[in-house]
Amino acid sequence: MSERREPLLSIKDLRVTFRTRTESVRAVDGVSFDVYPGETLGVVGESGSGKSVTMLSVLRLIPPSTRVVASGQVLFGGKDLLQASKREIRRIRGRHIALIPQDPMTCLDPVLRVGRQVREAIQAHENVAAAEAHRRGVQLLETVGIPEPERHYAQFPHEYSGGMRQRAMIAMGMANAPSLLIADEPTTALDVTIQAQIMDVLRAAQRETRASMVLISHDLGLIAEMADRVVVMYAGHVVESADVQTIFSSPRHPYTLGLIGSLPQTTGNEKWLRPIPGSPPDLADVPSGCPFHPRCFLSRGREICRVTRPELRSLGTGEHRSACHFVAELEGASALPAGELHEGAGR
Repeated sequence: MSERREPLLSIKDLRVTFRTRTESVRAVDGVSFDVYPGETLGVVGESGSGKSVTMLSVLRLIPPSTRVVASGQVLFGGKDLLQASKREIRRIRGRHIALIPQDPMTCLDPVLRVGRQVREAIQAHENVAAAEAHRRGVQLLETVGIPEPERHYAQFPHEYSGGMRQRAMIAMGMANAPSLLIADEPTTALDVTIQAQIMDVLRAAQRETRASMVLISHDLGLIAEMADRVVVMYAGHVVESADVQTIFSSPRHPYTLGLIGSLPQTTGNEKWLRPIPGSPPDLADVPSGCPFHPRCFLSRGREICRVTRPELRSLGTGEHRSACHFVAELEGASALPAGELHEGAGR
């Protein structure tokens, strides 16, 4: 990881609320974290924890038909993206910040050839001739490992396999050498062999563009392998953040400990998985106090957990932070070593 400088992206107290006629759903509630130049930041949590909504809000990509209210700051290059005009945000999307989405089949236009879509990604931000855009598009497909790139350039998305579609989306993401790549569950629905190939392509794309990367995933093995730092989210909140080694060797939030403990182990005699009890909360009716307390083994019905929401606090030296009232009771707690995660978790 590169030497720390000013953050490339700084999210401060981001809140995103979806409104319907009958209720309001706070999908993101006071999220703050930074992304530094050259690093890979992993964002983890169960489905519905707010990971994707946070990063879609950065790019203002939440569908306009949705009644949504966003507040806080998203600072990129000194500019608050939440306050940027539509023209300004269009200049930034794809050119400076690129999104590699979770489901490429729904993001690629089924009636346009893949090559044309790659070419449009280039020409949207650069005034280049069609022939030059074609040449660069073919080169991008070759870079991300698509065989016979000239032939596949002329094909439609349905003629691509799932792994090839994801590679095409990575090619489009790196087309303009952005300074930040956001990869949202990039290996979802792919078999483990293809997953490994896609992550190799993402590493190569990051090296090629010298970009920072935000890697959104529920696959902790992937995060252990790829990330420099990790942000753990639950019910729209950041509950823990630290460097990747600290998160996996010395977690200091019951939710993080539960996530890691629920993974299948490749060593030891344990025959059963250890799931976190219960289910994530309904975001329209989040529990009072700590949102995790109904599922937490540390809570034990203690009043402060039920009444008072814990703040994300620094734990001594370094950048380890946790939002738990009883973090001191987790001193000495350990989880699976990162090396074991590489071997066994979701890979």
